[in-house]
Amino acid sequence: MRRVLKDMAAGAGAERSKLVSTYFDTEDRALARQGSVLRVRRHNGHYIQTVKSAGVPGSTPLARGEWEDTIAGDRPDPLASESGRFLTSDIAARVAPVFRTEVARLVTDLSPVPGTHIEAAIDRGAIRVPGKKPGERISEIELELKSGPVTALYDIALRLLAAAPVRLEWRSKAERGYRLAAGRPITRGVHAEPVALDPTLSAEQALQCIGRACLDQILRNEAAIFAGEADGVHQMRVAVRRLRAVLSGFRKMLPPEQRRWASGELRWLADALGEARDVDVFESALIRPAREALPDVAALRVLSAAARRRRRVAYGAARRAVRSRRYTALLLGLMRWFDGRGWRDGEVAPALEQPIGDVVPPLLDKLRRAAKRRGKRFARQSAAEQHKLRIVLKKLRYTSELLGGLYDAGAVDRFTAGLKRLQDELGDANDVRAAQDLVAELARGTNGAIIARAGKIVLAWHQRRVIARQPKIRRHLRRMFDADPFWRG
Repeated sequence: MRRVLKDMAAGAGAERSKLVSTYFDTEDRALARQGSVLRVRRHNGHYIQTVKSAGVPGSTPLARGEWEDTIAGDRPDPLASESGRFLTSDIAARVAPVFRTEVARLVTDLSPVPGTHIEAAIDRGAIRVPGKKPGERISEIELELKSGPVTALYDIALRLLAAAPVRLEWRSKAERGYRLAAGRPITRGVHAEPVALDPTLSAEQALQCIGRACLDQILRNEAAIFAGEADGVHQMRVAVRRLRAVLSGFRKMLPPEQRRWASGELRWLADALGEARDVDVFESALIRPAREALPDVAALRVLSAAARRRRRVAYGAARRAVRSRRYTALLLGLMRWFDGRGWRDGEVAPALEQPIGDVVPPLLDKLRRAAKRRGKRFARQSAAEQHKLRIVLKKLRYTSELLGGLYDAGAVDRFTAGLKRLQDELGDANDVRAAQDLVAELARGTNGAIIARAGKIVLAWHQRRVIARQPKIRRHLRRMFDADPFWRG
């Protein structure tokens, strides 16, 4: 990797240094709770105090706010002109070291084109917590844009990816240090946060905010997937589908080739996680309730064991996908597209420059009409037709949630809650249909006859529930389509 950066530097020299940074906080983590990180770094005989924000709202997922001062000693200084204002007298009196990083750094400057300056730093070292062993290894390349377009950062990162299987590290050294100090690895899925939108934002500014939020959710669910947590797979797929839904809603405003590329790569990721999600649903939503209702059926234990074995295989495939170069290229490419507003490479659709408050109502009207058409004569619909209805309801729900920050929160919640209920009810039927293929596949292995019989029992039990719910779904559909939509209230 050094050789690759040296080639990019085109003769520029490299500077070596050793950095020892101590991170401070109060015992009750007052700084961390307010989203700040306080660090004092020793470098070349000087002490530099830095305060960083955990993230910049609406910015790229990897962005950080930063304020820095040279100070006299190795203790935080609340009087420092830039960073000191984040240390109230109460906090300054209580801060103590939490962890430190020891890093050997090699820095070189990159100028891929005139007017663009990027600082590339190769860091090798460790994060250490007093009284705890072992620490956590650091081996990373930091790219910092000093001047020029933000797309240049992604172009350099993509060149590095072409040379070696690098991966994005969304966690800062500070976040990794806090977790190491607390002894709590990341094992939970990360749910979507509301996207704050202003009706005066242009449509493309709103699209940029939404894209960044969805990519942030994708990145933050990696650790839960590696830990084998079902909610991590589910939430990453939710983020992918939310982003695909909004791209579909904006389809007339985006260059067709770019939109198809973005949507296609996101579909690949959703499909790569699909089997893991299907097995999770099969275990938790189909087998488990049937076993509780039919506890004396011994064959169900055999089916459960086969599903657990299949889950291990499916999660292995999901982890390989998330570790793959294609996944990293997908993230870098999409970040480049959203941060650099890649849709401006060609002719810009006039609607993208309109206020988002004017663009949203007709966009949601169109989705609602499509859902209404799909919901007609529900009682006579085939399984395939009900599946298409569920897809369009899901698009309407995700797009409403992402754009709902423009409207009254209560009205949005009531509308999307109804959509979620319908999505879940229709999803039950879809889960039963998808499970038929999974049972058939499991039955090809050991104890195939027992698995096939157990699968038939489980699916028949759930099918009765699905049929019994049909009248309720019809009522929910009528109620939703009779109500005034929140964006026209």
